Amino acid sequence: MTEVSLDDSQRATVQIDPEERQIVIAGPGSGKTEVVSALIEHLTEEEGVDHLDGLLVISFSNAAVHAAEGRLRDHGAAPVSVQTLDSLASALLRDLATEDHTDLDFDGRVVEATRLLEIDGWDRIGDLQHLIVDEVQDVVGVRADFLLAIIAAIPADAGFSLLGDPAQGIYDFQLGPPGSDRAPASTTTSAQLLESVTEAHAPALRQLTGQYRAASRDARTAMRLRDAALPDGEATEMEDFFADLVHLGRIEEAVDLLRGWSGTTALLTSTNGQALATAGVLRRLGMVVEIRRSAHHQVAAGWIAATLGDSTTDSVGKAGFEKLISERHPDIDAADAWRALRSLTGARGTEITVSSIANRLRAGRSLLPDLTQRPSVDVVVSTVHRSKGLEFDNVVVLDFPSRGRIAADSDVDGARRTQFVALSRARSYLVRADGPDDRDLRLATNPATQRARWIVGGHKTWMTFGIEIGVGDIEPVFDDPAPSQAHIEAEVVAGADLDLRIDVEASTLEFPVYAVIHNGMTIARTSRTFGEDLASRIGTLERRRGTWPALYGAEVEAIATSASDSRSDSSWRHGLYLAPIVTGLLTLDWNGSTE
Repeated sequence: MTEVSLDDSQRATVQIDPEERQIVIAGPGSGKTEVVSALIEHLTEEEGVDHLDGLLVISFSNAAVHAAEGRLRDHGAAPVSVQTLDSLASALLRDLATEDHTDLDFDGRVVEATRLLEIDGWDRIGDLQHLIVDEVQDVVGVRADFLLAIIAAIPADAGFSLLGDPAQGIYDFQLGPPGSDRAPASTTTSAQLLESVTEAHAPALRQLTGQYRAASRDARTAMRLRDAALPDGEATEMEDFFADLVHLGRIEEAVDLLRGWSGTTALLTSTNGQALATAGVLRRLGMVVEIRRSAHHQVAAGWIAATLGDSTTDSVGKAGFEKLISERHPDIDAADAWRALRSLTGARGTEITVSSIANRLRAGRSLLPDLTQRPSVDVVVSTVHRSKGLEFDNVVVLDFPSRGRIAADSDVDGARRTQFVALSRARSYLVRADGPDDRDLRLATNPATQRARWIVGGHKTWMTFGIEIGVGDIEPVFDDPAPSQAHIEAEVVAGADLDLRIDVEASTLEFPVYAVIHNGMTIARTSRTFGEDLASRIGTLERRRGTWPALYGAEVEAIATSASDSRSDSSWRHGLYLAPIVTGLLTLDWNGSTE
């Protein structure tokens, strides 16, 4: 086990009895993740807490889960259960629900899990000795209610540690603005969650006081703005600091500078539409960038299909799997991968079945971090909300014509916290720049399905010059997948340009399907969902009596695993395929070729 050097405030948080209950205020860069790892080590190694049944770690997002599990492995800690509240709710429903809840949305599953927990209890909670919750300030609404029910259900002699920072609580916006037509299932804020826990359980209140992230003067100053982000803080202090940051001008003019930076770089925006537009500008200038995805948009890692997709047998043993991994993906830890796949399929013996993996992925089962696609590039474009809990070597905070700076928001307190989160992501360079023109960006909803996508519009509401493509909009080619799969594995990399050409045979009068082509090889196709959403904006062929538009601007973000129907007549027979992830704004061209 790795020895971790702790400061006094960290040591007070870590060296506790299992039955102790505490709320820990942990500002950015205060070493919270190290504290969580050390706390787990202390509880399991020194206090005898069972690392599987006696301990549960809840983290806000899959990214945070992945970070926590990685730190635990690095420190040699015993494997523990680290889950999001959504994955925990899904597990509870699988254990307790007597009805099928697959048609419920994310919030609906959490609400039903809360109801069942309050009525029936749950052995997974009833056996706990200690509960750890990371990023507690991000838990709002139905998830806050679910967490309160979990805390109420743990044994009377069990303890808990809730770690977070009220100055970074930026998710209350999900509850809807005061007086709006939105009617959330719950209006519990993160502050109300902590108040309820304090009143009901009287936990000890502790604060981490160190600073271990910031490596530059601006980054260190940004960390000290935490008090200014609180409701009673001095707002002008943060405004003055933001105004004094180095301004790079238009983002197009700063590309050469960005290329020269070492480490990871994040460009932060207010909306995902702005992130899409910014990524498009950078890609056109030759940069390879990744758009930060929502926590709900999990992508299965490409190594799964690359290792098992063309397996000659459905059943694979541990020794055979480790041999395949070592040959095809030696960068993947075979033991971690095997354990994660067994967990996904619920396997109990010494073998896993490839078809079960495909079935679980196709059903949208929540993935352990070891099974998700990890960032493969150093430059990320993200909303501030999606960057929450992450840190980067360099951060560029972007202003936009329509919204101005990130803090421009009717919720003054929420805007201040959001700006603080943006400013506190950097270790070294912290600058600002002007993003691309976003005045024609807007969310458009397909009235038939209520799905929403970002579009580039015009001065008339019906005009559509660009449309968002994202996770789930690309499907494998099925007629003979072997050639396309071999091409993807051998030649397609992040940043590769793709051609989208109308697939006449697959398209209908109601929606288009585009073949996804790389260097002359068709490697995938667009989904029916994408086609329906595009048609909802531009009209069907029957209504317009025209042709489908050409689409430009598609670029590979990553290679992932896609799950679909099995094909007994193919060497890729089990339903696991490699497919490109394509995200961004595609340009519609009515004059281009549609042949």
